[in-house]
Amino acid sequence: MLPPWSIDVAKRVLATRVQDTSFVLDQLEILANGGNPDAQQQSLPVGLGRLLDLTRVGMFGQSAGGFTSGETMVSDHRIDAGADLDGSMAFSQPARDFGRVANEGLDRPFLLMSAGDHSAPSDPSWQQFLRSHRGWQLQLHMPAGEHFTYTDHQALLPQIVAQLGLEPDLQAPIIGDVDPSRSIASQRAYLTAYFDEHLRHRPQRLLDGASPDHPDVQFLG
Repeated sequence: MLPPWSIDVAKRVLATRVQDTSFVLDQLEILANGGNPDAQQQSLPVGLGRLLDLTRVGMFGQSAGGFTSGETMVSDHRIDAGADLDGSMAFSQPARDFGRVANEGLDRPFLLMSAGDHSAPSDPSWQQFLRSHRGWQLQLHMPAGEHFTYTDHQALLPQIVAQLGLEPDLQAPIIGDVDPSRSIASQRAYLTAYFDEHLRHRPQRLLDGASPDHPDVQFLG
């Protein structure tokens, strides 16, 4: 049975996610240094650790996953660049109870991607983040999308609706009316370009401004 949702529960959930992320990075470091962190003490493939380059670490997530990306970066400087896909940075918007990432900002690159009626102008926690942030930032917006545009729903829901003969309008509040294939292509393109530029240090023209190849994406700043 889940506990009643509250600000305290939200903070505990996010803190756990942050701890989990740092734990994963700890285990990857052990592996990269030749250790064997397998829970059952079974031998891992020889040379597996050499495939890891932990000098370039990026993190992104949707909704609470995006909040987690930013919040982890505040306390764990092993993450070099992050992205938040339509996730508020608040435990309570009405109470203006924001996460550390919103109040303190970051000194590393961070990408904000939003959809529908959600973006920095409508989200006080994002406004606070942008005031506090000290590193590179970019805001991309998909007005014809919705919150779950940045999840598997974008690809799967139209197929389910078609297969079951449901009204297409049922999916609009969930993923908007953006073309699914274009939406997915744009998400892949911009996230790839962002991490290529900031982790691989390869300048990307796609991040300089609106592109005719991605007409559903607006640059907000």
